Parts: sequence; C-alpha cells; structure tokens
Amino acid sequence: MISHASVVPAQRSGVAGSEVVTVSAVERYKEIVGLAGAAVEKMRDQDRDRVRELLERLAASQDRVAELIEQEKLSQVGVRLLWEAAVDALWEERWMTMKPIPEPDESVPARDQRDYFTAMDVAYQTLEDALQRRGLLRRRSS
Repeated sequence: MISHASVVPAQRSGVAGSEVVTVSAVERYKEIVGLAGAAVEKMRDQDRDRVRELLERLAASQDRVAELIEQEKLSQVGVRLLWEAAVDALWEERWMTMKPIPEPDESVPARDQRDYFTAMDVAYQTLEDALQRRGLLRRRSS
C-alpha cells in the first residue's frame, strides 16, 4: 500500500513554504517506482498467503468429498442388503409381487445419515415382527 506521502512534488503542490526542497525528476521517479515496487511485493505476499489458504481449503474439501463418496457406497450396500433380506423374508408369500429395489427419493429432507439407517432397520424389524405375529414367516427347510 502506498504511504500517505504525496506523489506530487512540493514545488507543484502549492504548499507555501520558505524553504522548498527541489527534487529532481529522476529522484522523484525512483521514489515513485520504489513505492510501486513495494506495493506490488506486498500484494504478491498477500496473494501467496491467499493461495496457500485456498489450497488448504481445496484439499480439505476434496477429502470431505472422498469421505462422502465412500459413505454413499456403504449406504447403497446397506440398503441393498436390507432389501434382499426383505425379499427373502417375503419369498414364500406368492401373492405378493416383489419389485426391484426402488430408486433413491431425492425429495426427502436432508438429515443425518444415521437417522436414515435407523429408519431402515426399524422398517425391516417391523416387517419381520409382522410376519412372525401373523405366522407368515415360514422358515425354508434346507
């Protein structure tokens, strides 16, 4: 940042003074170039700091994306396993038409993933309980 010193030579600024120091154009040019150089260097330092910060944030976000992708894969496996277990539990019920696993419902409000896992487990346990209560669950003899 340029200091508050005027870049206008004293003799042109209209400042009345008994002693005006005459500065040659070359000296004034060197002074201005020096100020500009210092300002550019300070901006470069700030840019380097900002780049470092942004690279750290980018790396953190990439790590988070990788974690979420892994979590998504595990969720899909868990859903598939519970769906197959439900189909297996209902296998003997010939009157019931089983459909393929449904596509994810994107309209569901966002919540913690554990809430969804809990809801899946509760739904499956409810199915098993209902089948046992009604005597519908028949164990296949192997």
